[in-house]
Amino acid sequence: MSLRRLKAWEAAGLVDATTAARIREWESSHASPLAMRAVIGIAALAIGLGLLSVIAANWDAVPGVVRLGVHFALMVALALWLWRQASTGGIAAEAGLFVLGMLGLTFFGHIGQVYQTDSPLWQPLTLWLVMFAPLMLLRGTGWLTALLLMAVMIMAAWTFMSWTMGLQPRLGAVDETVRIVLAITAPVLLAALAAWAQRRSSRQGFWRRLAELALLYAAGGASIAAIASADGPWRTDEGSTRLLWSVLIASGVTLLTALLVRAFRRDPEGRVVADLWLGLAAMPLLAYALSGSKIVAALLFMTLWAGIAYTALRAGWRGAFQAAVGIIAFRLVLLSFELGGDLLTSGAGLIASGLLILGVAWLALKISKRFAPPSDPPPASSSSQETSP
Repeated sequence: MSLRRLKAWEAAGLVDATTAARIREWESSHASPLAMRAVIGIAALAIGLGLLSVIAANWDAVPGVVRLGVHFALMVALALWLWRQASTGGIAAEAGLFVLGMLGLTFFGHIGQVYQTDSPLWQPLTLWLVMFAPLMLLRGTGWLTALLLMAVMIMAAWTFMSWTMGLQPRLGAVDETVRIVLAITAPVLLAALAAWAQRRSSRQGFWRRLAELALLYAAGGASIAAIASADGPWRTDEGSTRLLWSVLIASGVTLLTALLVRAFRRDPEGRVVADLWLGLAAMPLLAYALSGSKIVAALLFMTLWAGIAYTALRAGWRGAFQAAVGIIAFRLVLLSFELGGDLLTSGAGLIASGLLILGVAWLALKISKRFAPPSDPPPASSSSQETSP
Protein backbone atom coordinates (compact mmCIF):
# COMPACT_ATOMS: atom_id res chain seq x y z
CA MET A 1 0.00 0.00 0.00
CA SER A 2 1.23 3.52 -0.79
CA LEU A 3 2.00 5.43 2.40
CA ARG A 4 1.78 8.67 0.44
CA ARG A 5 -1.86 7.92 -0.36
CA LEU A 6 -2.47 7.07 3.28
CA LYS A 7 -1.08 10.48 4.25
CA ALA A 8 -3.40 12.11 1.70
CA TRP A 9 -6.38 10.28 3.19
CA GLU A 10 -5.34 11.37 6.68
CA ALA A 11 -4.94 14.97 5.54
CA ALA A 12 -8.37 14.90 3.88
CA GLY A 13 -9.99 13.57 7.06
CA LEU A 14 -10.99 10.23 5.57
CA VAL A 15 -9.08 8.36 8.31
CA ASP A 16 -7.96 9.60 11.70
CA ALA A 17 -4.41 9.52 13.05
CA THR A 18 -5.01 6.43 15.18
CA THR A 19 -6.38 4.42 12.26
CA ALA A 20 -3.56 5.59 9.99
CA ALA A 21 -0.98 4.48 12.58
CA ARG A 22 -2.63 1.08 12.88
CA ILE A 23 -2.61 0.67 9.09
CA ARG A 24 1.09 1.58 8.91
CA GLU A 25 1.90 -0.91 11.69
CA TRP A 26 -0.08 -3.69 9.98
CA GLU A 27 1.49 -3.01 6.58
CA SER A 28 5.01 -3.01 8.01
CA SER A 29 4.46 -6.30 9.84
CA HIS A 30 2.94 -8.02 6.79
CA ALA A 31 5.19 -6.56 4.13
CA SER A 32 7.45 -8.88 2.20
CA PRO A 33 10.70 -7.61 0.66
CA LEU A 34 10.23 -6.90 -3.03
CA ALA A 35 13.79 -7.89 -3.83
CA MET A 36 13.37 -11.28 -2.14
CA ARG A 37 10.16 -11.98 -4.03
CA ALA A 38 11.88 -11.03 -7.28
CA VAL A 39 14.77 -13.40 -6.56
CA ILE A 40 12.39 -16.25 -5.75
CA GLY A 41 10.38 -15.57 -8.90
CA ILE A 42 13.51 -15.52 -11.07
CA ALA A 43 14.70 -18.79 -9.51
CA ALA A 44 11.32 -20.47 -10.10
CA LEU A 45 11.27 -19.21 -13.69
CA ALA A 46 14.80 -20.51 -14.30
CA ILE A 47 13.93 -23.93 -12.90
CA GLY A 48 10.74 -24.12 -14.96
CA LEU A 49 12.50 -23.08 -18.16
CA GLY A 50 15.26 -25.58 -17.45
CA LEU A 51 12.78 -28.41 -17.05
CA LEU A 52 11.02 -27.41 -20.26
CA SER A 53 14.35 -27.29 -22.09
CA VAL A 54 15.35 -30.76 -20.86
CA ILE A 55 11.98 -32.20 -21.90
CA ALA A 56 12.05 -30.47 -25.28
CA ALA A 57 15.58 -31.66 -26.02
CA ASN A 58 14.60 -35.28 -25.36
CA TRP A 59 11.00 -35.10 -26.61
CA ASP A 60 11.41 -37.51 -29.50
CA ALA A 61 13.29 -39.99 -27.32
CA VAL A 62 10.34 -40.36 -24.94
CA PRO A 63 7.77 -42.92 -26.13
CA GLY A 64 4.41 -41.39 -27.05
CA VAL A 65 2.48 -43.59 -24.64
CA VAL A 66 4.72 -42.45 -21.77
CA ARG A 67 4.21 -38.81 -22.69
CA LEU A 68 0.46 -39.25 -22.85
CA GLY A 69 0.52 -41.14 -19.55
CA VAL A 70 2.42 -38.34 -17.82
CA HIS A 71 0.11 -35.75 -19.35
CA PHE A 72 -2.97 -37.64 -18.18
CA ALA A 73 -1.46 -38.22 -14.72
CA LEU A 74 -0.92 -34.47 -14.34
CA MET A 75 -4.57 -33.88 -15.20
CA VAL A 76 -5.74 -36.48 -12.69
CA ALA A 77 -3.48 -35.12 -9.94
CA LEU A 78 -4.68 -31.57 -10.54
CA ALA A 79 -8.31 -32.71 -10.60
CA LEU A 80 -7.85 -34.50 -7.24
CA TRP A 81 -6.24 -31.40 -5.75
CA LEU A 82 -9.16 -29.27 -6.98
CA TRP A 83 -11.61 -31.74 -5.47
CA ARG A 84 -9.88 -31.38 -2.10
CA GLN A 85 -10.03 -27.60 -2.46
CA ALA A 86 -13.78 -27.65 -3.08
CA SER A 87 -14.61 -26.11 0.28
CA THR A 88 -11.92 -23.41 0.24
CA GLY A 89 -12.00 -22.05 -3.32
CA GLY A 90 -10.08 -18.82 -3.82
CA ILE A 91 -7.70 -17.66 -6.50
CA ALA A 92 -5.57 -20.81 -6.22
CA ALA A 93 -8.54 -23.04 -7.07
CA GLU A 94 -9.53 -20.73 -9.92
CA ALA A 95 -6.00 -20.81 -11.34
CA GLY A 96 -5.87 -24.60 -10.92
CA LEU A 97 -9.16 -25.01 -12.78
CA PHE A 98 -7.83 -22.83 -15.61
CA VAL A 99 -4.64 -24.90 -15.82
CA LEU A 100 -6.69 -28.10 -15.85
CA GLY A 101 -8.72 -26.76 -18.76
CA MET A 102 -5.57 -25.84 -20.65
CA LEU A 103 -4.10 -29.28 -19.98
CA GLY A 104 -7.29 -30.77 -21.40
CA LEU A 105 -6.96 -28.68 -24.56
CA THR A 106 -3.33 -29.64 -25.10
CA PHE A 107 -4.09 -33.30 -24.32
CA PHE A 108 -6.24 -33.59 -27.45
CA GLY A 109 -3.46 -32.03 -29.51
CA HIS A 110 -0.98 -34.38 -27.86
CA ILE A 111 -3.09 -37.39 -28.89
CA GLY A 112 -3.14 -36.14 -32.46
CA GLN A 113 0.63 -35.75 -32.45
CA VAL A 114 1.33 -39.21 -31.04
CA TYR A 115 -1.14 -41.15 -33.18
CA GLN A 116 -0.99 -38.87 -36.25
CA THR A 117 -4.75 -38.38 -36.29
CA ASP A 118 -6.37 -35.83 -38.55
CA SER A 119 -9.75 -34.36 -37.71
CA PRO A 120 -11.42 -30.96 -38.02
CA LEU A 121 -10.44 -28.65 -35.17
CA TRP A 122 -14.03 -28.11 -34.09
CA GLN A 123 -14.39 -31.78 -33.13
CA PRO A 124 -11.77 -31.88 -30.31
CA LEU A 125 -12.93 -28.44 -29.19
CA THR A 126 -16.51 -29.67 -28.97
CA LEU A 127 -15.35 -32.77 -27.09
CA TRP A 128 -13.51 -30.46 -24.67
CA LEU A 129 -16.72 -28.50 -24.14
CA VAL A 130 -18.61 -31.72 -23.38
CA MET A 131 -15.98 -32.86 -20.87
CA PHE A 132 -14.78 -29.63 -19.27
CA ALA A 133 -17.54 -27.03 -19.71
CA PRO A 134 -19.70 -28.58 -16.93
CA LEU A 135 -16.71 -28.42 -14.59
CA MET A 136 -16.10 -24.76 -15.47
CA LEU A 137 -19.76 -23.91 -14.99
CA LEU A 138 -19.98 -25.74 -11.65
CA ARG A 139 -16.66 -24.62 -10.16
CA GLY A 140 -15.56 -21.43 -11.94
CA THR A 141 -15.28 -18.39 -9.69
CA GLY A 142 -13.71 -15.64 -11.81
CA TRP A 143 -12.73 -14.24 -15.16
CA LEU A 144 -10.04 -16.84 -15.92
CA THR A 145 -12.42 -19.77 -16.29
CA ALA A 146 -15.14 -17.61 -17.84
CA LEU A 147 -12.71 -16.36 -20.49
CA LEU A 148 -11.42 -19.88 -21.23
CA LEU A 149 -14.93 -21.27 -21.61
CA MET A 150 -16.05 -18.45 -23.89
CA ALA A 151 -12.86 -18.57 -25.98
CA VAL A 152 -13.15 -22.33 -26.61
CA MET A 153 -16.82 -22.01 -27.48
CA ILE A 154 -16.11 -19.22 -29.99
CA MET A 155 -13.18 -21.15 -31.51
CA ALA A 156 -15.35 -24.26 -31.87
CA ALA A 157 -18.10 -22.24 -33.56
CA TRP A 158 -15.86 -20.48 -36.04
CA THR A 159 -13.80 -23.54 -36.94
CA PHE A 160 -17.09 -25.39 -37.48
CA MET A 161 -18.04 -22.58 -39.87
CA SER A 162 -14.81 -23.06 -41.83
CA TRP A 163 -15.32 -26.82 -41.98
CA THR A 164 -18.96 -26.50 -43.07
CA MET A 165 -18.06 -24.10 -45.88
CA GLY A 166 -15.82 -26.83 -47.26
CA LEU A 167 -18.84 -29.14 -47.62
CA GLN A 168 -20.56 -27.02 -50.27
CA PRO A 169 -20.98 -29.89 -52.79
CA ARG A 170 -22.88 -31.87 -50.15
CA LEU A 171 -24.96 -29.07 -48.60
CA GLY A 172 -27.59 -26.75 -49.97
CA ALA A 173 -27.14 -22.99 -49.60
CA VAL A 174 -29.84 -22.63 -46.94
CA ASP A 175 -28.72 -25.73 -45.02
CA GLU A 176 -25.16 -24.47 -44.92
CA THR A 177 -26.26 -21.01 -43.81
CA VAL A 178 -28.44 -22.33 -41.01
CA ARG A 179 -25.64 -24.52 -39.67
CA ILE A 180 -23.07 -21.73 -39.77
CA VAL A 181 -25.17 -18.97 -38.23
CA LEU A 182 -26.57 -21.18 -35.48
CA ALA A 183 -23.00 -22.18 -34.57
CA ILE A 184 -21.49 -18.69 -34.49
CA THR A 185 -24.44 -17.23 -32.54
CA ALA A 186 -24.56 -20.02 -29.96
CA PRO A 187 -22.07 -18.31 -27.55
CA VAL A 188 -24.51 -15.46 -26.91
CA LEU A 189 -26.85 -17.94 -25.19
CA LEU A 190 -24.34 -18.13 -22.35
CA ALA A 191 -25.70 -14.72 -21.31
CA ALA A 192 -29.11 -16.30 -20.70
CA LEU A 193 -27.52 -19.12 -18.69
CA ALA A 194 -25.58 -16.56 -16.65
CA ALA A 195 -28.74 -14.53 -16.01
CA TRP A 196 -30.50 -17.65 -14.74
CA ALA A 197 -27.58 -18.70 -12.52
CA GLN A 198 -26.82 -15.28 -11.03
CA ARG A 199 -29.92 -15.47 -8.84
CA ARG A 200 -29.17 -19.01 -7.69
CA SER A 201 -25.40 -19.15 -7.23
CA SER A 202 -22.96 -17.63 -4.77
CA ARG A 203 -20.31 -17.37 -7.52
CA GLN A 204 -21.52 -13.99 -8.72
CA GLY A 205 -18.14 -13.00 -10.15
CA PHE A 206 -17.97 -15.93 -12.55
CA TRP A 207 -21.50 -15.54 -13.90
CA ARG A 208 -21.14 -11.80 -14.24
CA ARG A 209 -17.92 -12.16 -16.25
CA LEU A 210 -19.51 -14.83 -18.45
CA ALA A 211 -22.48 -12.55 -19.14
CA GLU A 212 -20.15 -9.64 -19.93
CA LEU A 213 -18.12 -11.76 -22.38
CA ALA A 214 -21.29 -12.94 -24.14
CA LEU A 215 -22.51 -9.35 -24.37
CA LEU A 216 -19.15 -8.22 -25.74
CA TYR A 217 -19.25 -10.99 -28.35
CA ALA A 218 -22.75 -9.99 -29.43
CA ALA A 219 -21.79 -6.30 -29.55
CA GLY A 220 -18.86 -7.21 -31.79
CA GLY A 221 -21.16 -9.13 -34.13
CA ALA A 222 -23.66 -6.25 -34.28
CA SER A 223 -20.80 -3.83 -34.99
CA ILE A 224 -19.62 -6.02 -37.89
CA ALA A 225 -23.17 -6.05 -39.28
CA ALA A 226 -23.34 -2.26 -39.09
CA ILE A 227 -19.95 -1.85 -40.77
CA ALA A 228 -20.75 -4.41 -43.49
CA SER A 229 -23.99 -2.61 -44.37
CA ALA A 230 -21.90 0.03 -46.16
CA ASP A 231 -21.34 -2.53 -48.94
CA GLY A 232 -24.54 -3.28 -50.73
CA PRO A 233 -27.33 -3.01 -51.09
CA TRP A 234 -27.56 -6.43 -49.45
CA ARG A 235 -31.07 -7.11 -50.72
CA THR A 236 -29.97 -7.29 -54.37
CA ASP A 237 -26.94 -9.47 -53.74
CA GLU A 238 -26.79 -12.81 -55.58
CA GLY A 239 -26.78 -14.63 -52.25
CA SER A 240 -29.72 -12.62 -50.89
CA THR A 241 -31.61 -15.73 -49.73
CA ARG A 242 -28.67 -16.98 -47.68
CA LEU A 243 -28.07 -13.49 -46.35
CA LEU A 244 -31.69 -13.10 -45.29
CA TRP A 245 -31.53 -16.42 -43.46
CA SER A 246 -28.34 -15.28 -41.72
CA VAL A 247 -29.95 -12.03 -40.59
CA LEU A 248 -33.12 -13.72 -39.37
CA ILE A 249 -31.28 -16.43 -37.42
CA ALA A 250 -28.79 -14.03 -35.83
CA SER A 251 -31.57 -11.64 -34.80
CA GLY A 252 -33.72 -14.53 -33.59
CA VAL A 253 -31.04 -16.06 -31.35
CA THR A 254 -30.18 -12.63 -29.93
CA LEU A 255 -33.87 -11.86 -29.38
CA LEU A 256 -34.28 -15.18 -27.55
CA THR A 257 -31.34 -14.24 -25.34
CA ALA A 258 -32.93 -10.85 -24.60
CA LEU A 259 -36.23 -12.44 -23.60
CA LEU A 260 -34.52 -15.01 -21.38
CA VAL A 261 -32.40 -12.33 -19.67
CA ARG A 262 -35.57 -10.29 -19.08
CA ALA A 263 -37.34 -13.35 -17.65
CA PHE A 264 -34.48 -14.47 -15.38
CA ARG A 265 -33.32 -11.09 -14.10
CA ARG A 266 -35.98 -8.90 -12.51
CA ASP A 267 -33.59 -6.43 -10.90
CA PRO A 268 -33.11 -2.93 -12.43
CA GLU A 269 -29.73 -3.79 -13.95
CA GLY A 270 -31.18 -6.94 -15.50
CA ARG A 271 -33.94 -4.95 -17.21
CA VAL A 272 -31.37 -2.49 -18.57
CA VAL A 273 -29.21 -5.32 -19.92
CA ALA A 274 -32.24 -7.00 -21.51
CA ASP A 275 -33.07 -3.75 -23.31
CA LEU A 276 -29.54 -3.65 -24.68
CA TRP A 277 -29.91 -7.22 -25.94
CA LEU A 278 -33.09 -6.15 -27.73
CA GLY A 279 -31.11 -3.41 -29.48
CA LEU A 280 -28.42 -5.89 -30.49
CA ALA A 281 -31.12 -8.17 -31.91
CA ALA A 282 -32.49 -5.33 -34.05
CA MET A 283 -29.11 -4.31 -35.51
CA PRO A 284 -28.77 -7.09 -38.17
CA LEU A 285 -32.29 -6.33 -39.40
CA LEU A 286 -31.57 -2.60 -39.59
CA ALA A 287 -28.27 -3.23 -41.38
CA TYR A 288 -30.05 -5.46 -43.90
CA ALA A 289 -32.84 -2.93 -44.52
CA LEU A 290 -30.60 0.17 -44.73
CA SER A 291 -27.59 -1.28 -46.52
CA GLY A 292 -25.81 0.49 -49.32
CA SER A 293 -24.71 3.81 -47.79
CA LYS A 294 -21.47 4.62 -45.99
CA ILE A 295 -23.08 7.43 -44.04
CA VAL A 296 -26.00 5.29 -42.92
CA ALA A 297 -23.62 2.47 -41.97
CA ALA A 298 -21.55 4.88 -39.86
CA LEU A 299 -24.72 6.23 -38.22
CA LEU A 300 -25.88 2.70 -37.45
CA PHE A 301 -22.52 1.90 -35.87
CA MET A 302 -22.51 5.07 -33.77
CA THR A 303 -26.15 4.55 -32.78
CA LEU A 304 -25.28 1.05 -31.60
CA TRP A 305 -22.45 2.28 -29.41
CA ALA A 306 -24.46 5.25 -28.20
CA GLY A 307 -27.02 2.71 -26.99
CA ILE A 308 -24.25 0.76 -25.27
CA ALA A 309 -23.01 3.98 -23.65
CA TYR A 310 -26.54 4.80 -22.47
CA THR A 311 -26.96 1.30 -21.06
CA ALA A 312 -23.59 1.53 -19.30
CA LEU A 313 -24.64 4.87 -17.83
CA ARG A 314 -27.91 3.45 -16.49
CA ALA A 315 -26.19 0.34 -15.13
CA GLY A 316 -23.27 2.24 -13.57
CA TRP A 317 -20.53 0.71 -15.73
CA ARG A 318 -18.04 3.57 -15.86
CA GLY A 319 -15.39 1.71 -17.88
CA ALA A 320 -17.89 0.50 -20.50
CA PHE A 321 -19.35 4.00 -20.82
CA GLN A 322 -15.97 5.59 -21.42
CA ALA A 323 -14.97 2.87 -23.89
CA ALA A 324 -18.20 3.34 -25.86
CA VAL A 325 -17.67 7.09 -26.09
CA GLY A 326 -14.10 6.53 -27.27
CA ILE A 327 -15.27 4.11 -29.98
CA ILE A 328 -17.84 6.64 -31.22
CA ALA A 329 -15.18 9.35 -31.39
CA PHE A 330 -12.81 7.04 -33.28
CA ARG A 331 -15.58 6.21 -35.77
CA LEU A 332 -16.09 9.92 -36.41
CA VAL A 333 -12.43 10.25 -37.39
CA LEU A 334 -12.69 7.27 -39.75
CA LEU A 335 -15.84 8.70 -41.29
CA SER A 336 -14.03 11.92 -42.21
CA PHE A 337 -11.46 9.89 -44.18
CA GLU A 338 -14.16 7.78 -45.84
CA LEU A 339 -16.09 10.80 -47.05
CA GLY A 340 -13.08 12.89 -48.04
CA GLY A 341 -12.59 12.91 -51.80
CA ASP A 342 -9.41 14.99 -51.86
CA LEU A 343 -6.94 16.57 -49.46
CA LEU A 344 -9.02 19.71 -48.95
CA THR A 345 -12.20 17.75 -48.26
CA SER A 346 -10.31 15.38 -45.95
CA GLY A 347 -8.83 18.32 -44.08
CA ALA A 348 -12.24 19.91 -43.66
CA GLY A 349 -13.65 16.57 -42.55
CA LEU A 350 -10.89 16.17 -40.00
CA ILE A 351 -11.55 19.65 -38.61
CA ALA A 352 -15.26 18.94 -38.36
CA SER A 353 -14.59 15.55 -36.79
CA GLY A 354 -12.17 17.07 -34.31
CA LEU A 355 -14.78 19.62 -33.26
CA LEU A 356 -17.40 16.89 -32.96
CA ILE A 357 -15.03 14.73 -30.91
CA LEU A 358 -14.32 17.63 -28.56
CA GLY A 359 -18.06 18.16 -28.19
CA VAL A 360 -18.70 14.48 -27.54
CA ALA A 361 -15.81 14.30 -25.05
CA TRP A 362 -17.04 17.42 -23.22
CA LEU A 363 -20.60 16.08 -23.06
CA ALA A 364 -19.42 12.62 -21.95
CA LEU A 365 -17.29 14.18 -19.22
CA LYS A 366 -20.22 16.22 -17.96
CA ILE A 367 -22.57 13.24 -17.98
CA SER A 368 -19.97 10.99 -16.36
CA LYS A 369 -19.31 13.45 -13.56
CA ARG A 370 -22.99 13.95 -12.87
CA PHE A 371 -24.43 10.46 -13.25
CA ALA A 372 -21.72 7.78 -13.32
CA PRO A 373 -20.72 6.19 -10.00
CA PRO A 374 -17.25 6.93 -8.61
CA SER A 375 -14.55 4.65 -9.97
CA ASP A 376 -12.87 4.14 -6.60
CA PRO A 377 -15.07 4.21 -3.50
CA PRO A 378 -13.52 6.04 -0.54
CA PRO A 379 -12.05 3.96 2.27
CA ALA A 380 -14.24 3.10 5.20
CA SER A 381 -14.09 5.36 8.20
CA SER A 382 -12.41 4.33 11.40
CA SER A 383 -15.70 3.67 13.14
CA SER A 384 -16.91 1.36 10.40
CA GLN A 385 -13.57 -0.43 10.39
CA GLU A 386 -13.84 -1.10 14.09
CA THR A 387 -17.42 -2.39 13.97
CA SER A 388 -17.12 -4.49 10.81
CA PRO A 389 -16.81 -8.26 11.33
